[in-house]
Amino acid sequence: MVSAGRTVVFVTDRAAGPNEPVYTVGDYLLDRLAELGVSEIFGVPGDYNLEFLDHIVAHPAIRWVGNANELNAGYAADGYGRLRGMSAVVTTFGVGELSAANAIAGSYAEHVPVVHIVGGPSKDAQGTRRALHHSLGDGDFEHFFRISREITCAQANLMPATACREIDRVLCEVREQKRPGYLLLSTDVARFPTEPPGAPLPLTAAAPVRARCHCSPRPPPH
Repeated sequence: MVSAGRTVVFVTDRAAGPNEPVYTVGDYLLDRLAELGVSEIFGVPGDYNLEFLDHIVAHPAIRWVGNANELNAGYAADGYGRLRGMSAVVTTFGVGELSAANAIAGSYAEHVPVVHIVGGPSKDAQGTRRALHHSLGDGDFEHFFRISREITCAQANLMPATACREIDRVLCEVREQKRPGYLLLSTDVARFPTEPPGAPLPLTAAAPVRARCHCSPRPPPH
């Protein structure tokens, strides 16, 4: 997908040339956000989101807006969402997302559509169940994901095989409910190769259209 301002052209047969960067899940997410009118993304760099931030900076239709801390980034995204109808904030796993939680909870209470993108450790690293930076040290990497369920309308712990479908589902719900959504984007999933969107998200997330945009029902809580 190529973006020029707010105009979006969908490309269904794009193939990367020998010197062209591989199109990734991170690129897909950014293209979907640009499609929804997001032209600035707020946030704070962290060890698990740095590679994704490179893709934000390189995106032709999105500008990175760095903030002093995650709480400020969350409130900046809240204000942007009120004015523009959709916004996004990027934090790192654990300490970063918890710092933004107060702002995200406020957006939930006041029906502000904010997409909270959390850069997380790789799936392989999580699979070792070892104590990693920003975790609670007990091998459980879903503590913060479970917290997000209380203050967002839709959540996804993105996996390579279903990441694009889950991104579409969460974005559909955020736009329809006008409340925050949560995407846990692990470092390896962010760089996983995929195809650009073949069609735009529908204008409504009504039931028959939701199937067309691959918006599946939310999984039940554990």
